[in-house]
Amino acid sequence: MKIRAYWILFLVVFWSCSADEYDYCEEAPSVDNTTEISIERLDRELFELNSVSEILAFLQKYPGMTQEFLGSPLYPSDSILAQELYKRIKNPYLDTLYQDTQEYFGELEDLTDQLESAFSRINHYYPGFKAPRVQAMVTGFGSSEMYVSDSLIVVGLDFYLGPEGRYTPPDIPGYILERYQEEYIVPAIMLLYADKYISEDREDNTMLADMIYYGKKYEFAKNMLPCVSDSLIVWYSGEKLTNVEENRDVLWMYFLSNELLYETNHLQKQKFMDERPFIPEIGDQCPGRIGAWIGWDILKSYKEEYPDRDMQAILGQPNAQAIFTASKYHGGI
Repeated sequence: MKIRAYWILFLVVFWSCSADEYDYCEEAPSVDNTTEISIERLDRELFELNSVSEILAFLQKYPGMTQEFLGSPLYPSDSILAQELYKRIKNPYLDTLYQDTQEYFGELEDLTDQLESAFSRINHYYPGFKAPRVQAMVTGFGSSEMYVSDSLIVVGLDFYLGPEGRYTPPDIPGYILERYQEEYIVPAIMLLYADKYISEDREDNTMLADMIYYGKKYEFAKNMLPCVSDSLIVWYSGEKLTNVEENRDVLWMYFLSNELLYETNHLQKQKFMDERPFIPEIGDQCPGRIGAWIGWDILKSYKEEYPDRDMQAILGQPNAQAIFTASKYHGGI
């Protein structure tokens, strides 16, 4: 499983959440086993280097990060990449950005605790899971904000200073920039990890199949992060999520009346599944990716109908139509 950063951009948030969203904790099985991790502070190691040759040795020391996160195959050689990194870390602007990340993130205690809890739960549900190495970097808004695979996670801390940061990633719309904060890192990782545990019918190209697929991703992330609110999982603000939940009947009626469930046209599906500041076809208060949220709502209805079926069984059911039919979902109508 190798997942690059553009998947994260597809699943981005556009409103920040309030602090009280962390107060909600869904009932979940206790986890006896504890998966411990230590985040490797490659950012600090990098900024202590003083020559191109030292940086080249650093790149050779961490080949996974160098290839997958820094994108070394895009450079003529690692030596050229080393020269580029040397110029960056000696730039006063980047040194200031680096210092800002140190102040904002500190020793990464919260990030470490959240990842350990999430990995422990993955191992609880899927025994034999082996936690990946986790590394932190600062590169001056380099090739990507995050790299995730079975064996390695690299987080570009400079991307996650939030909209109030002194420097912000370039060319990112304001409504997307809101999700570039520390509290969104682990939910994003879990949404990406979900792909490993989801079964789907790749021949089913309907909107419904896409909705159920993303609903499964949310369901996985929620089970791994039971003390994170739904708002952080789906990346709607608390107010926006409440508005969506209170108007599920309007949303569902729109999907039914426009016969969207079995739509297969890619451009039409994008309107309701992709990132948008809002969906004008429905209304200026309807957030983007609403089809994915409805997919999760369908799964919740399915769980109510079959409370004895565990998460693994739900994620392992590839037939979206079967899930939808069995859910008896009516969207509040």
